[in-house]
Amino acid sequence: MDLQKKMGLSYLFISHDLSVVRHISNRIAVMYLGQIVEIAETDEMFANTCHPYSVALLSAVPRVNVDKKVSRIVLKGDVPSPVNPKPGCRFAPRCWMAQERCFQEAPEMSEVAPGHCVACHFANETRERMKTAEISTLAD
Repeated sequence: MDLQKKMGLSYLFISHDLSVVRHISNRIAVMYLGQIVEIAETDEMFANTCHPYSVALLSAVPRVNVDKKVSRIVLKGDVPSPVNPKPGCRFAPRCWMAQERCFQEAPEMSEVAPGHCVACHFANETRERMKTAEISTLAD
């Protein structure tokens, strides 16, 4: 990070560990099967996550408070083939929000807030509808 500041460098850091990504990144792009599904400034991503896959990833970030129970979203189903993807949204087979449209039509990337883009037909409903996802409550 010091080199980045001193030399004006940009990094492409790839990880499944969003707690590390949060620490070193200014902007985050979440990918699912090779496609960006959400991109935003780091603080915006953590405060207003809109794609169901991003929400599931964030629910798995370890927390330090051992006394507090943590809700984690459980993704069901198998990961589709990245070599021969079916029509529609690639995340649809594992998404708790998926409707018929999701299996037929791939969502376009759209801006939900300045600089915050999401590829989901129901991006503006994710926070409310995540209550219907299968939740696993675990002690952290």
